[in-house]
Amino acid sequence: MQVPPLARSALDRDHASRLAPDAVARALEVPSTRIIAIAGDRAPVRDGALVRLAPDALAEQAGAVEPLVPLSWLGRAVAGDGSRGGVILSMLVAEPFDVPGAEWRSLREVGADLDDADAGALVQAVALGVWQRESHHSPVDGSPAAFEESGWVRRDASGGAHFPRTDPAVIVAIHDRADERILLGHNAAWPEGRYSLIAGFVDPGESLEAAVVREVLEETGLRVVEPHYLGSQPWPFPRSLMLGFECIADDPDTIRPDGVEILDVRWFTRDELRAGAVQLPGRTSIASWILDAWLARGEPA
Repeated sequence: MQVPPLARSALDRDHASRLAPDAVARALEVPSTRIIAIAGDRAPVRDGALVRLAPDALAEQAGAVEPLVPLSWLGRAVAGDGSRGGVILSMLVAEPFDVPGAEWRSLREVGADLDDADAGALVQAVALGVWQRESHHSPVDGSPAAFEESGWVRRDASGGAHFPRTDPAVIVAIHDRADERILLGHNAAWPEGRYSLIAGFVDPGESLEAAVVREVLEETGLRVVEPHYLGSQPWPFPRSLMLGFECIADDPDTIRPDGVEILDVRWFTRDELRAGAVQLPGRTSIASWILDAWLARGEPA
């Protein structure tokens, strides 16, 4: 896997088409249109693939399935030869409903196992759904806000447009100068024995590199140098974009956890991590992707 699990996609978002006021209604009249249902971060999965519902099949459950918001535009499927296929819509529901032969699974659970098309479509649907559930009113004056642009814009009573929000956060692999050890931390909210990379949100007016240096110092007491960008992926829990970095600790013995968010920080060798010294992040996370790359750097050539 060359990119983080949730950075994969095989969907043409086709922004221009979703601007039409009747884009979703017209899509529902086309037999090739498919609908991805989501309840929170869960969606129906069957035989290792995301279930894409046909509009006519969904219509048969009318009354039993009530969307929380109007169906929304995700984009168009892309065939193996690069040609565009049918429209893909998302449907936000309060609770899972019966989908024959399928099991509702969390994006966290299956994101790394889905193919590129399904992973990209599901993370997009979940991220959009988070915003749609929480954006019924204008953040400016509290007036009701109605959907436009096929679910991607809320328009308030004064005409103000409000868009889905994404919060940038850095996540950092910190290693010693020899690249023989990596620093992992135990968050206060995690179960005993779970460790991961240091991460934190980017402050207003702050560069990504400055956020790396600040977050590491605040949470571990380490001063780091040479921050280097690795890759990114969305993490809609609830609305983050995780930006992966690695950096070097010149004085690795000065570690000191902040004692509030991070209760413990420890250096680990590759052999210790391979032997299961601690519980590591799930495979869908960018932290797992970064750790896998660091471990692979230590494999014999």
